[in-house]
Amino acid sequence: MRAVILAGGEGRRLRPATHTVPKPLMPVDGTPILHIILLQLRSAGFTHVTLSLGYRAHMIRASFGGNRWSGLELDFSLEEEPLGTAGPLTLLPPFEDSTLVMNADLLTDIDFADLWLRHKKSQAAATIALAQQNIDIAHGVVEIDEERQVTDFREKPRMSFLVSGGIYVLEPSLLALLSPGGRRDMPALLADAREQGERVEGYVFDGEWCDIGTPEQLERATAAFRADRSRYLGPNEQSELWAGTGPAEEMVGG
Repeated sequence: MRAVILAGGEGRRLRPATHTVPKPLMPVDGTPILHIILLQLRSAGFTHVTLSLGYRAHMIRASFGGNRWSGLELDFSLEEEPLGTAGPLTLLPPFEDSTLVMNADLLTDIDFADLWLRHKKSQAAATIALAQQNIDIAHGVVEIDEERQVTDFREKPRMSFLVSGGIYVLEPSLLALLSPGGRRDMPALLADAREQGERVEGYVFDGEWCDIGTPEQLERATAAFRADRSRYLGPNEQSELWAGTGPAEEMVGG
């Protein structure tokens, strides 16, 4: 089981913190978010992870001290310029089998092993992890028809949406739809796949999901992780974090 983590973004919304620390090493209750993700993947059965790097790549690479970390085999790919969320895949050797691709700024309790299994059973070309997001509207929502007559009036409704969790399982065939070295985002790649008649499936999960893209989101993720570490990591992984899994904790003040 192989994974690719997209860890090349600049984290502009987290500035000024990311002027010195790249977003994948941002501490969540003292632990770099990337370390949490890697331990989750290892627990789910993944053995080989590629880190796609860009901004401050040297810091992220140095934090692992080599190509082995907590029982995982690591390798690194470098973007010379931003290539979006799908373009970096063209810099990698061709996939030999299904590959999980995800962003490096996510705190979630998704069952990665179940996502993988559901994808394999579906025989889809791609599976997108989907999280439920609710938005509370602070005002009454009114609908009218063509004659301006009110047809519906709901007081402060809650709107629900399924949003991309930034986690995908992809088949090797999808890489043929990418231009080598070109900028491409995942929604465009999956739209092309659907146009080609490929099956793109959604995997809806009911658990916790948040990114750390803004200071407010990072604060919420930190509070959630601090309140219930066992929701995100098993006892073995928690023991490793308390013991210190590498030099990155010192770099970010964890």
